[in-house]
Amino acid sequence: MEDFSNEANYFFFSSLANRTRLAIIDILRAGPKNISGISEALEQDETTVAPNLNRLEHCALLRSESSGKEKVFSLNMEIVAPLSELLAFHTSKYCPSLKYCLTPEKLKEYMKKEAAKGTYVEHE
Repeated sequence: MEDFSNEANYFFFSSLANRTRLAIIDILRAGPKNISGISEALEQDETTVAPNLNRLEHCALLRSESSGKEKVFSLNMEIVAPLSELLAFHTSKYCPSLKYCLTPEKLKEYMKKEAAKGTYVEHE
């Protein structure tokens, strides 16, 4: 495992710990948009959206290209795709109700059930 950088990880995860930023990522799944398109979809002012776009871009979750006078934002799929897979796995395994994750007690029960399952590998 590579070196752990507490500051870098804090910056990355705190960038995601914001409902507006998560909504921006969700909106951009449909394709690139400029700030007015994102603001319209969020029903928020551009002045509210802009700092969130900057934070996501600074964290490399978004990319931007200038198209004339406007900036067009898109997801950095090199980061977002594996992150989405990891979050989908975590949600399906540990947050089945989508309201909360399993408590330590429930997780322990789940792990016991998983361990009790027989795993069979067939060899040719």
